[in-house]
Amino acid sequence: MLLHKLKHFFNWWSEGLLRGLPSPLRQLFRAEQPRLSLQLFPDNSLKIYWRQDSKLLDRGHYRLSDTGFDFGRIAKKCAKNRRYLLELLLDRNQALHLQHSFPESVQENIRQVVGYQIDRLTPFAADAAYFDARVTRHERSRKEVLADIFVAPRQLVDRLKEQLGAAGIPAFDLVSVLDTNARLLTRQDSLQMVPTQRWSRIPLLFFLGALILALAVPMAYKYRRVGQVENAIAKVRSESSSQLEVREKLLAAEDALHFLQERRQRSPVTLDIVERLSNEIPRHTWLERLELEGDNLQIYGESEKALTLIDTLEDSSAFSKVSFKSPVTRSRESGMDKFHIQAHLETGHD
Repeated sequence: MLLHKLKHFFNWWSEGLLRGLPSPLRQLFRAEQPRLSLQLFPDNSLKIYWRQDSKLLDRGHYRLSDTGFDFGRIAKKCAKNRRYLLELLLDRNQALHLQHSFPESVQENIRQVVGYQIDRLTPFAADAAYFDARVTRHERSRKEVLADIFVAPRQLVDRLKEQLGAAGIPAFDLVSVLDTNARLLTRQDSLQMVPTQRWSRIPLLFFLGALILALAVPMAYKYRRVGQVENAIAKVRSESSSQLEVREKLLAAEDALHFLQERRQRSPVTLDIVERLSNEIPRHTWLERLELEGDNLQIYGESEKALTLIDTLEDSSAFSKVSFKSPVTRSRESGMDKFHIQAHLETGHD
């Protein structure tokens, strides 16, 4: 359990550092895992590709019915003892491709949002399809993002997997669409995606060593200075402890007084916020809980059209920086969208 938590913490920490680097530098630390891609044709023939560094290399055309077909031998010849992901490659005509616009606030969770709306956007039910969604354009003037959506019937994908499995081919790690970056998953599988990139060790170790050194030197200097300051303070206190004690109490009282005055001037009355929200939100929306910390407001509730609430609250002069704190989910009891929205209160509004 402890090892799993440490691994999760390292992955979270390393991903955060990676996102902070410029795009050209990211490629030095992350490399795409090689893939052995299989494309099955209606005549029971199989085409094999080796995908590495965004290049798709043809590795031969085979017939599953041939007596000499040995996938293990073919895979070993293609991989040359390298680790790889096994990928099922669909033709473009085996997957439905469409585009749809969404509010810009959901761009970080576009796959989850599409997963909850797949039965409305496509002819397929959510449990009967493999799908992928990626943001292709951000229209800032309209506060919208345009997403590419690829959907394939689950019955088709499962049939291809069974047909290839009968020929001695192991389970697939990925399902993709030819000539696209689409990576098709079911809604349940999307919660546990197989990583397609791996860390490049040499630049990673160099970077981590430099980072540790950059953190250690200032910290050592800081602790040294702290020790010097503490010794000086101890000396002063030994000479005038009573005066310092009175002075510290006066400073603490003054800080507390300033803090209370500032909070009274800046913090809005909670009843005013509730009244403002009651006027702004539509009738199909129910509020369950509000949390206020300074100017930051957390709103919990349910709505028939949760995705429209961001624009509604942004149009109000009382709120700004409105966004979803977590992905929108569907309530089993009410059938409505459960949402968690965060917003910044504009203290100068009427």
